Amino acid sequence: MPLDQEYTDSTTIAANADLKKLRREQGYMPMAEHLNELRTRLLRALGWIVAFSILSYFFYSRVWEFILGPVAELIKKSRLPGMPPVKIMTTRLGDNFAIEFKILLLAGFILSFPMILFEFWRFVTPALSPRIRRWGSIILVSSVLLFWGGVFFARFVTWKTVADFLVFQWLPPAIEITPGELVRPEINLTISDYLSFFTGFHLAFGLSFQLPVVSVILGSLGILSSGLFFRFWRHAIVVLCVFSIVVMPPDVFAMLSLMVPMLGLYFFSALLVYLLERRG
Repeated sequence: MPLDQEYTDSTTIAANADLKKLRREQGYMPMAEHLNELRTRLLRALGWIVAFSILSYFFYSRVWEFILGPVAELIKKSRLPGMPPVKIMTTRLGDNFAIEFKILLLAGFILSFPMILFEFWRFVTPALSPRIRRWGSIILVSSVLLFWGGVFFARFVTWKTVADFLVFQWLPPAIEITPGELVRPEINLTISDYLSFFTGFHLAFGLSFQLPVVSVILGSLGILSSGLFFRFWRHAIVVLCVFSIVVMPPDVFAMLSLMVPMLGLYFFSALLVYLLERRG
C-alpha cells in the first residue's frame, strides 16, 4: 500500500474516532445503545423498589396505619345512630398475603422514588442542555420533595373527606323491619378494593405535583414557553375547576384542596420557565 494512501486511511480513522467521541459527548448514542441503557436503568429502578419493599417489611405496622388508618374514622362514624355498620374485610383465601405484598410494593415505590428518578435522570441527561444539567441536583431534590409532598398532602388533607364521601354519600334507603324499626344494609369494604383506590389516588397526586419539574425540563428543551402559560391561564383555571369537580366529591373543601395547589403549581411552573428564559 502506498504511504500516502496509508496515511490518508489512518487520518480518516482518527477523524472518525474523534467525531464519534465528540458526538457521544454531545449526547449522541446509537439506538442499540439507547435500548441497552434503558434496560439497565429499568432493571436498576426495579432493584431499588425491591430493596425498599424489603426494608418496609420491618416497619409494616406503620405502613399499615398510614394506609388503613382512615378506615377507623369510617367505622367510628358508622356507629352513630342511624348509620349503617361498616366493616373492613377480605373475601378470598390468600388475600392477606396478596394485600401485604401490594402494600410493601407500594411503600417500596414511594420510598425508592428518589433512586428511580435518579436512574431516569441519568438516562435523559445526554439529551438535555448543559445549562439544565447544572441544575440536576436542584431538579432531583425538588422532584422528590414535590412527589412526597403530593402523596402526604393527599393522605392528610383530602383522603379523609374523599373516603367519607364515597362511603356515606349514596347510602341505600333504610329497610323497615318492624313499625318504627329501620335498618340500613351494612357496608363491607374489601381491603383489596380500598388499597387499589388508595394507591391510584395518592400516586395521582404525587405525579401531578411534578408539574414544575416537567415544565422546567420542557422549557429547557424549547418545547414549552412561559408565554404559553400566561396566555392560557384563564383556560387553566377553568380546566382545573372542572377537573376538581369531576375527580373530587361535591364538597367545597375537597374541591379547593385539589384546585388551589394545582393552580399554585401552574403559576409557579410559569415563573420557573420565565426565569429560565431570562437566564438564557
